[in-house]
Amino acid sequence: MTIPFDHWPEWPQHSDRTRRKIEEVFQSNRWAISGYWTGEESMERKFAKAFADFNGVPYCVPTTSGSTALMLALEALGIGEGDEVIVPSLTWIATATAVLNVNALPVFVDVEADTYCIDPQLIKSAITDKTKAIIPVHLFGSMANMDEINEIAQEHNLFVIEDCAQSHGSVWNNQRAGTIGDIGAFSCQQGKVLTAGEGGIIVTKNPRLFELIQQLRADSRVYCDDSSELMHGDMQLVKKGDIQGSNYCLSEFQSAILLDQLQELDDKNAIREKNAMFLNDALSKIDGIKVMKRPPQVSRQTYYGYVFRFDPVKFGGLNADQFCEILREKLNMGTFYLHPPYLPVHKNPLFCPWTKNRYLKSVRKTEAYWRGLHYPVSERASGQSIVIHHAILLAEPSHLSLLVDAVAELARKFCVTH
Repeated sequence: MTIPFDHWPEWPQHSDRTRRKIEEVFQSNRWAISGYWTGEESMERKFAKAFADFNGVPYCVPTTSGSTALMLALEALGIGEGDEVIVPSLTWIATATAVLNVNALPVFVDVEADTYCIDPQLIKSAITDKTKAIIPVHLFGSMANMDEINEIAQEHNLFVIEDCAQSHGSVWNNQRAGTIGDIGAFSCQQGKVLTAGEGGIIVTKNPRLFELIQQLRADSRVYCDDSSELMHGDMQLVKKGDIQGSNYCLSEFQSAILLDQLQELDDKNAIREKNAMFLNDALSKIDGIKVMKRPPQVSRQTYYGYVFRFDPVKFGGLNADQFCEILREKLNMGTFYLHPPYLPVHKNPLFCPWTKNRYLKSVRKTEAYWRGLHYPVSERASGQSIVIHHAILLAEPSHLSLLVDAVAELARKFCVTH
């Protein structure tokens, strides 16, 4: 059984409305926030206000990437040389490299087997007198246990930076992902549910952090307080200089795309969530397959990737790469759409801090140090799980049934019942 590719939705998606937004930027002659005042609010500021409203927070700062968002969050909190930051061992490498980029040490903690998010029960043992923050990652389609993480952080006087690169719109106890800790950091890279190809977003409720983050991403400048006093051709950014900044500003073209995409985010997330529940029900009936747990605190779940686990023993010793290869051939999906989870950061060849002299010796350490770490749940996850891209969750249910049928066929072929 092989099915044509046109069964599966592509990603990103755009419309004539998206193109009109981009055309507005062309016609405005303002292509960046460092451009001059034209009498109209910048697309970047329009998007920032819209995303802040979407999340129910007062402050939002767009930036160049999710990686940058994490780094600026750390800098705004004063984290740097000599500090330690707790991160999950199963995540994209950017969570850890952002810590390295401020010359702090990422300290890994293993994840929960049924959510693949950082295990709060293991966090306390990783805390030292050098620990300054925890970065929980809401991974694939799960949310980290923010109740327990915040309780630990308050007990030990630690900051919490939510890595929401994969969780735009999820809700935990009536709070959107990114608004539960001190700062939320989002990615708008090509594959994300809210995308401009590249981009990042930072949200916070703290006015002082907002002021610092603005400066950190715009060469120590901020928006002027009152645009009504500007004349055509004036600069809207004004000098501040409270903290050394650099240029990590999102372009007006990217902001226009995000402003357009945001209008459909909740609706598309609802479709994904409904179809994920269908897959949960159907796949959980297949012997040797387990779906991920949804904690009761999660009232709305966003899916960057839909994850299910399989028992290699019951599937003839298949590993995740082999499982994916068979499914991709049956379903006519590329590696963008169907793949194993990330390798744990400490085992990922893309994580190699010892190669970069920019990092202090105390944080880059040695290859033997990093590769010698052991986090069993994270290590099992990468070999015994499948990730399906969120675009597939926008498919018709009849097409998703083909996915279930392909897994069931694989089970019949390889599964050993005990």
